[in-house]
Amino acid sequence: MFSLMTLVEGSKIPLRCTHCGREVAETLHTRSSYHVDYYLLHTGEVQPTTVARPDDPAGVITILKLSRVNIVVTCADCYQQPSVRQERELLFRPEQAPAMGAGGRWGAASAVGGRSP
Repeated sequence: MFSLMTLVEGSKIPLRCTHCGREVAETLHTRSSYHVDYYLLHTGEVQPTTVARPDDPAGVITILKLSRVNIVVTCADCYQQPSVRQERELLFRPEQAPAMGAGGRWGAASAVGGRSP
């Protein structure tokens, strides 16, 4: 199974929270529970792409293709903060930036190249 904390040359790559810099741990599973220490958000610049519909060869749909990846790691402590949650939401749904107030650490436009899905 793939993990961002995959072994590279015999050692693990430590993940750090994008917001506070704290090193995060993998999810710990026990027989009766689990402990989550971080959340990942895969976002970035997108570009509209037209593709044929798989169920209708005569039809086409426009999808948003991720052209530049930005991975945001958020530790469980930072995830509890409303401002961090709003930043993550703006990165995931940049079209909501005018309603939520653009900006934040990365700015809505920089997260998706100024395009709205």
